[in-house]
Amino acid sequence: MPSKSQEDITTIFEEYHKERLPAVLESFSNSQVSTKMVETSIIGAVVLFIMTHLPMWLWRFLLTKTVRYRPQVGFLPAIPLQGTVAPFVSPSEQKARAVFEENQQRATSI
Repeated sequence: MPSKSQEDITTIFEEYHKERLPAVLESFSNSQVSTKMVETSIIGAVVLFIMTHLPMWLWRFLLTKTVRYRPQVGFLPAIPLQGTVAPFVSPSEQKARAVFEENQQRATSI
């Protein structure tokens, strides 16, 4: 099991913050656009018109950018891949998954 010292925990959270910040900022930006679509002002009407008249290839591109971040917890069994968009590989999830699988093997060998 990894060390539980304060420095190690701080390092783990800093790594996770660096890893997740781009996805959070992108999601926040998408949320702002969605908010504009439901506004009752002229800006909301313009954004809604643009979003409903986007070409399908552009809509798929934007949707792909949104769904590629699929965080999973590493201490649970992996979710099988489905769909056409490959998820972004999370280094922190891979580390946690390695520890989880090692613990599973240790438990089954006893």
